[in-house]
Amino acid sequence: MTGDIESFIEGIKRRKDIRDVVYHRTIEPSPPAFSELKDGLDPLLVDILEKQGIERLYTHQCEAIELLRSGRNVVVMTPTASGKTLVYNIPVVESILKDSSTHALYIFPLKGLEQDQLSLLEGFQEMLSFENLCAIYDGDTPGYRRKKIRSSPPNIVLTNPDMLHLAILPFHDRWEAFFRGLRYVVIDEIHTYRGVLGSHMAQIMRRLQRVCRFYGSSPMFIHLSATIANPVELSRMLTGLPFTLVHRSGAPQGRRDFLFIDPPMDTSPYTLTVRIFTEALNRGLRTIVFTKTRRVTELIYRWLRESAPHLSEHVSAYRAGFLPEERRLVEGALFDGTLRGVVTTSALELGVDIGGLDVCILTGYPGTISATWQRSGRAGRAGRPSLTVLMALEDALDKYFMRHPAEFFEKSVEAAVLDRANHPILKAHLLCTVAERPVAEGEEFLSEPASRDVLEELKEEGRLWYSRLKKTWNPKRRYPHRDVSIRGTGRPYTIVLEDGTLIGESSGGRLLRELHPQAVYMHRGVQYLVLRVDDARGEVICREAALDYYTTPITEEDTSIISKEEKRELNSLTMNHGSLAVTEYLLGYRKKHIHTGRLLGEFPLSMRPVRFDTKGLWFTLDERIIEEILRCGYSVPGGLHAMEHSLMATLSLFAMCDRRDLGGVSYPLNPELEEPAIFIYDGYEGGVGLTKRGFEVAERWFAFTRRLLEDCPCELACPACTQDPQCGNNNEPLDKRSAIVILNGLLGV
Repeated sequence: MTGDIESFIEGIKRRKDIRDVVYHRTIEPSPPAFSELKDGLDPLLVDILEKQGIERLYTHQCEAIELLRSGRNVVVMTPTASGKTLVYNIPVVESILKDSSTHALYIFPLKGLEQDQLSLLEGFQEMLSFENLCAIYDGDTPGYRRKKIRSSPPNIVLTNPDMLHLAILPFHDRWEAFFRGLRYVVIDEIHTYRGVLGSHMAQIMRRLQRVCRFYGSSPMFIHLSATIANPVELSRMLTGLPFTLVHRSGAPQGRRDFLFIDPPMDTSPYTLTVRIFTEALNRGLRTIVFTKTRRVTELIYRWLRESAPHLSEHVSAYRAGFLPEERRLVEGALFDGTLRGVVTTSALELGVDIGGLDVCILTGYPGTISATWQRSGRAGRAGRPSLTVLMALEDALDKYFMRHPAEFFEKSVEAAVLDRANHPILKAHLLCTVAERPVAEGEEFLSEPASRDVLEELKEEGRLWYSRLKKTWNPKRRYPHRDVSIRGTGRPYTIVLEDGTLIGESSGGRLLRELHPQAVYMHRGVQYLVLRVDDARGEVICREAALDYYTTPITEEDTSIISKEEKRELNSLTMNHGSLAVTEYLLGYRKKHIHTGRLLGEFPLSMRPVRFDTKGLWFTLDERIIEEILRCGYSVPGGLHAMEHSLMATLSLFAMCDRRDLGGVSYPLNPELEEPAIFIYDGYEGGVGLTKRGFEVAERWFAFTRRLLEDCPCELACPACTQDPQCGNNNEPLDKRSAIVILNGLLGV
């Protein structure tokens, strides 16, 4: 396979339509490093591992197991396919062999990951002749099976955060035997628990530990992560507990080649992706293509089917919004080799076992260094050679790394952030907490000041009541859990045809931008026109349509300051961080040609605005900077707008986020502050820690942004520095030169 990939790379370099392969980096293979456990392994486990072809353990596996044997919480951060599963399966099964009343809870972010782990554990079960070692407890588990699991819990229960929140913790009294014997909690892919989901997960973990204390257990936590800057800090934020990091991998690594391709001006990166994808498949190289949006996923899938019909049955799209049964079918077909290629969003970034892949094409920089390595790791598993192609889009960070490709391999990965104090999330979970068991005065759970304040707030609202006799907060509703959605924002919506046929799902947070009336929605390569939104039923009604255009929204945002919570001086300026009220208006939509992106027209819409409270940072410009901009003959509004866009693009280098996780507004004259101002805010109700991270690393963030702007060869603005494809104002006005003057002032240059 090494020769096949090498010849494929040379073929790409020789292509006449690619005149600028800007960078080729080879990471040489590395051999395995083994170690031994101090006290060895149970002979039964040794026998099982040998039957699986495992005769020795890698160094990182031994290090983690020794720490767990000593009673430490562990976070393991090693590459994809480095054998992290054995890090927790060995100590868990080892404990079960010593004490059959031992239980473990395995938590995975996706159902597909549960299925992967179940098949591995069933191998242990068969070889150990255990009758009830493991079971999955999730939304797909039949009712009779759930009842059996609760009444006679297996040693290991595999589930996901949603099920833990909705179906296990609210009914903990039915799980008493399980919680009394709970010794291990395994949380896989912890880097996914950031932002909204991470903030919810931190509250679910508080509730889990509270239930454990009630039943007299204090489990150890085992966390597994992709490469991030702060695995120990993230683990602590999720659980409130100390952790020890294991990060030096002993697993072998196959040869890895990277190509950074900057398409010529007359070549679409999407068209070029389809050509390279097709060529890889024709050469027999199993290939995964990652895109940045659902729409692009569907378009590339459609174009490949049109240009190479002989490959149609061997390729599929895959993304969030697919129905669960559709996702399982694609995963299974990839694993058994029926499918040779897949086009996906970040939905396949996680470690669902889809077999050995050879090539990974990234159509657009994924937004973070961490995600780039994670996606690249989907190819070349089990020590096989692999190729990763990064295809640059007209985007700020894409073009920056095309100009400085070596810097990508030198840059540190980003920090994952969440907000344990997010007010709406904390409030929702405290209501669940009280419903699970009344909260008493003096309880450890109340050690965080915000908890008591929120309980009082809920009492004032009449959503719980306080017993002066027992000194406890008590529920008024038994199961408020059903009102709490831990993923996405807003209520969930189903996407249906006029006859009621279900074709997809979406969070309410996407309605404003992607599923408004007359929007074009794509699913498995087919276009649908949104006819109307039924808020009462939570439905988006569509009909199939063959259209030559796609749609983008025309939006406008407004902010007002609720409270200033922190401030810091940046040379002569003051930067603030605090709570903001954000109002988003959908003014209309644009039609753009499906192949060229040419604007076909703008059309008005009348929809009610969406308001939410969040966290953000803001600063104003002093007269000295404004005078300098005017002296140079530049545009003040254009500079503010350009800086807003570029800051949103570059924050992802310091906090794990996407530009779409953020919002921003610039004001030539803010009516509240009576000065020119820029606001950057978390795009989620209550805030999730993204702008808090930016506030903390402002000097580094602003310095990199200035470098990106100065480095770009354009004069005023372009997609490689200041233009934002999501801009509701159609990227007008923008003035890069003015933005550089502002950044110089903020940095004291």
